[in-house]
Amino acid sequence: MKRESKTVGILAIGNEVLDGVVLDTNSNWMELRLVAQGAHIKRLVSVRDELDEIREALNFLRDSCDIIITTGGLGPTHDDMTLKAIGKAIGRKVVENSDALSIVKRQYQSLYERGIVSSPDITEARRKMAHIPEGATPLDNRVGGAPGVMIQLEEVVIFCLPGVPSELKFIFEDSIVPWIIENVTQRFYEKVVEFGIHDESVFSPAIDIAMKKHPGVYVKSMPKTYGTSKTLRVWVSARGNDNQDLKELVKNTIRELEKVTGLTSTPVEE
Repeated sequence: MKRESKTVGILAIGNEVLDGVVLDTNSNWMELRLVAQGAHIKRLVSVRDELDEIREALNFLRDSCDIIITTGGLGPTHDDMTLKAIGKAIGRKVVENSDALSIVKRQYQSLYERGIVSSPDITEARRKMAHIPEGATPLDNRVGGAPGVMIQLEEVVIFCLPGVPSELKFIFEDSIVPWIIENVTQRFYEKVVEFGIHDESVFSPAIDIAMKKHPGVYVKSMPKTYGTSKTLRVWVSARGNDNQDLKELVKNTIRELEKVTGLTSTPVEE
């Protein structure tokens, strides 16, 4: 059943992320797209490639999120243990899935034919990527070898994505976005503008007045280091069911800020 709003928790998994070897750009990339589809990001957690850490983080996210998206740990190596940890957390065995295995076989045949891998054989390491929790649905991956996974529980849906950005982006656009569109009715609209003032403390009362007059709007000032800019960026956003209403609400809030401060705003092109 469609719900107006869904809260999302993102779980980034990998020693390389916490050791600073790899920058977690995946989470930011997904956040921007999820918010644009009306989802509300509530929690972002990063943990190491350890069974207990992954399980505890998943349970933490299940406490308050309707959707959980994990990144990383779906590959063929010993430290790719995301699905094993999730299986333990939800009480399901991890078993070979025929549909997932078909994806793995197709991908390695394609990679072999393109000269990317030396053999299309399904080794034990490659077969490992077809093992998913019982009752889960594999998600197609036409970029790499590991399928994504969707696990529908009574209170939450879990999407598991590879950590390789190109693979994550394909599965996200191919599987998660259509699911969000089908299951979430709430929309999101935002606008970033600049005001000719650099002191956030002076501008702050105007934000309070504008938000009180226009309930449902969120206004956030984004100052730069003192002395580096003569302007103040202000982010105005709103959530609701009608895009046109949201645009009017944001526009009227910006006008209110201009009225209270006596300053003219300038749109910021991102």
